[in-house]
Amino acid sequence: MKRFWAVWFITFTTLLGCGGSGSTSFQEQTLGISTILVPLYSYPADVNYREHHQRLAQLRSQKDIIVIINPDSGPGVIKDKEFENIISMYKASGKRVLGYVSTDYARRDQQGVIADIERYLDFYPQVDGFFLDEVSNELRDFEYYRQIYNYVKGLGNFMVVINPGARVPQEYYGVADKVVAFEDRLSFLYDGYGLMGAKEKDCFLVYGVRDAGQARELLSYLTSRGASCAYAVDEDPPSWFELSPYMNVLLE
Repeated sequence: MKRFWAVWFITFTTLLGCGGSGSTSFQEQTLGISTILVPLYSYPADVNYREHHQRLAQLRSQKDIIVIINPDSGPGVIKDKEFENIISMYKASGKRVLGYVSTDYARRDQQGVIADIERYLDFYPQVDGFFLDEVSNELRDFEYYRQIYNYVKGLGNFMVVINPGARVPQEYYGVADKVVAFEDRLSFLYDGYGLMGAKEKDCFLVYGVRDAGQARELLSYLTSRGASCAYAVDEDPPSWFELSPYMNVLLE
C-alpha cells in the first residue's frame, strides 16, 4: 500500500510539473506585443528612405501594424501621388494607416486641426484614422481633445491615437483608441518612469535601444507589465524617418 501511494504521488507530481511547464510555455507564447505603432515620417520616394517604406510594405504579420504617415507636418496642401501609392501598398499588406496631425499641446486652433483631418480624407481617403501629436497631458485641456475626438468619430469609424508621450489623466482614455503614454529613452523607461502596470490603450515609443538583445529585454519588460502596443528604435533622438532595425524582434 505504501508503495502504491508512493508511485501515485510521484506520478501525480510529475503530471503537475508537466502541466505547470506547459502552462508557462503557453503563456510565454501568447503574451506579447500585439500592436506595433510605426511612425515613418520620411518621404516614400526619397532615395535615402525608399527602402524603409518598401520593407515595411512587404512585411506581413498577424500582429496589428499601424503606420503613421506625415507628408508635411500634416497632410500638406496638395495630394502627393507617392503617399497615395505607399498607403495603398501598406493597406494591401494588411496594415492600418494614420495621418499625422499636430495639436501643439492644445495651443493650435481647433479649426486648423480639423482642416488637416479633412484634407487627409480629401487627399488620402484610404487612411484609417489620425495620429494627434504634441498632445497636452493637462486636465484643463481635456475638452479641447474631447471635441476633436467627437468630430472625428462623427465622420465615421476612424481611429484616434493621441501622443502626449507621458502619462495623462484618466479622462483622456475616453477620447482615444490608443494613448502614447511613453515616448522617451530606454534608460528613462527603466530608471525614471516607474512603470508598474500599463493600461489597455497604452503604447510605448522607445528610442536609444542599442541592439536586438536590448529590444527583446524591452518587450519582455513591457509585456510583464501588461503592455500590448510598442515600437523601438536605435536612434537617439529619433528622426522617425527610418524603419526600426528591430522589426523582426517586434514581430516575433
